[in-house]
Amino acid sequence: MERIFAANLDEIQNDTLLSKTVNGTKVLLSRVNGQLCAVENRCPHLGLPLAKGKVCDGAVVCPFHGSSFDLLNGENIDWTNAFIGMPMPTWTHKLIALGKSPQALKTFKVECEGEQVFLHL
Repeated sequence: MERIFAANLDEIQNDTLLSKTVNGTKVLLSRVNGQLCAVENRCPHLGLPLAKGKVCDGAVVCPFHGSSFDLLNGENIDWTNAFIGMPMPTWTHKLIALGKSPQALKTFKVECEGEQVFLHL
């Protein structure tokens, strides 16, 4: 696993998303209760970017279909409950999922050295 510089520590804030391309991989960096985390900037539902998603209670919410994922471990919390950010009735959730089962986000090991943040890709 390669250790690569991702950002300066002061760029990464609590409950916000910092979008970066690190060695060709699109990632989101954030802090959850002060803990640094990094996930792939790609929703596993349709591969759309999560960078414009909202952070709520330590999770990123996909701006397209409402899926939410824990930023610390990538675990799926909710799967396809909206369409372009608009909540949809429960009976439509399986239709929006397009037959895809819930999946987790890919996470990356984060390491801090001084004021620099590195990812293991």
